[in-house]
Amino acid sequence: MRSWMKISGLALAAAVLFSALPGCVRPCESVQACRLAAEKRSIDYANPENWVMLPDCPADVLKPVDVFYVYPTVFVSKKHAVMHWRSETMRTKTRNIAGQQTGPFLPVGNVYAPFVRQGELHLVLAALAERPGTDKPMEIGFRDTADAFRYYLKHWNNGRPFILVGHSQGAYDLLALLKREFKDPALQKKLIAAYLIGCPVTDEDFSGSPHLKAAEGPLDLGVIVTWNSEAREAAPSLFTGRPGTRCINPLNWRTDAVPAPAAANVGAVFFDGEGRVTGEIPAFCGAEIRPETGALVVTPEFPGQYDSSLLGAGIFHMNDIYFFYRNLEINARDRVASYFNAGGETK
Repeated sequence: MRSWMKISGLALAAAVLFSALPGCVRPCESVQACRLAAEKRSIDYANPENWVMLPDCPADVLKPVDVFYVYPTVFVSKKHAVMHWRSETMRTKTRNIAGQQTGPFLPVGNVYAPFVRQGELHLVLAALAERPGTDKPMEIGFRDTADAFRYYLKHWNNGRPFILVGHSQGAYDLLALLKREFKDPALQKKLIAAYLIGCPVTDEDFSGSPHLKAAEGPLDLGVIVTWNSEAREAAPSLFTGRPGTRCINPLNWRTDAVPAPAAANVGAVFFDGEGRVTGEIPAFCGAEIRPETGALVVTPEFPGQYDSSLLGAGIFHMNDIYFFYRNLEINARDRVASYFNAGGETK
């Protein structure tokens, strides 16, 4: 059991973080030149090639709910500041990650997942490490996410309610989208929930955008659902410890420090680097919120197998979704049911 868990963790780390591929269509002389070249271009989201995932069924058999998803960081480069997906290897890696992370939502929604030009990993981490942090390396991704979402709304949504899903940099992209695009009450009413996992969402985000609200339970609507998982004795994290960091426990759907036992975990699901399931473990871990840091404290069944050498000992960032996979699937179903039971709109 330990052997496949260890291999799975290493493969996942490689798939999520270490895709060292060209970041621009043509080589740039410097990181700054690469950024400037990317900023001059916009993405044609009418072209299906610029989408990671689209529904593969006729319009008349689509589910009544959509899922708009943005993937986590998949790009590392010493030469380029901005990801592009010209390489088929990069496209395949991104699709594998997207297929894994959208799995809990496939039973309830049609997935629309754009390719977006994310910031390079080390530039993003350096920006997050600043106090206060900066979003500058992610701004192109913010713009692409907004462009793709507008295209999706105009051409494909057809009035359906939707769920937003993102992890890590993808969650940052969607948080920016919520702040900038969701001031319209009509749009807010179509949002079932925004699962922004692996991203520090703080009181400041809500005070600066009063149209946003945080999840407080398993069935509330139009809310941001967020957590960042780590061990009890984890190293200082880029994702927790900021004043007013929000967190909800995906095992009991509480926002206080009441712990949830491992028995509440319906099943963790793990994958290899090519999107194949390598194992599913019920009762894999319990979880509790540490109010002073906003961290979700987790004790995995196999301690020491999930630490990130890049992010720090005990930081389970890459497994934020996988540890709670089946609970997340159940919650997505329950929130959708809550939405339609409430008359088909967010209250």
